[in-house]
Amino acid sequence: MSDVLTDILAKRRDRAIAVILGVKEREVDPILNRDPRGREVSSKLRKVVLDQINELHELTQDMLKSMATSGDVVLNDVYLEMLARIHDAVVVSP
Repeated sequence: MSDVLTDILAKRRDRAIAVILGVKEREVDPILNRDPRGREVSSKLRKVVLDQINELHELTQDMLKSMATSGDVVLNDVYLEMLARIHDAVVVSP
């Protein structure tokens, strides 16, 4: 995979994390801090955001590496399971 693409993905990942966590800190944390468990909930939310975005980033890099070496994206059951877990973690049901 090209260094340029790697850099673009890393910068976009970092920007997404900064934007999401910035909104969390400005908008959500003040509300959570009214509750005795607020800090714990805030910490858990931060961890979920970081874990899921970083996992999606790693999966994207792996898929691009696969495509660069074979010309095709190779998805195996591990990748499909990771995609399903990421989807479930970031999509909120109504």
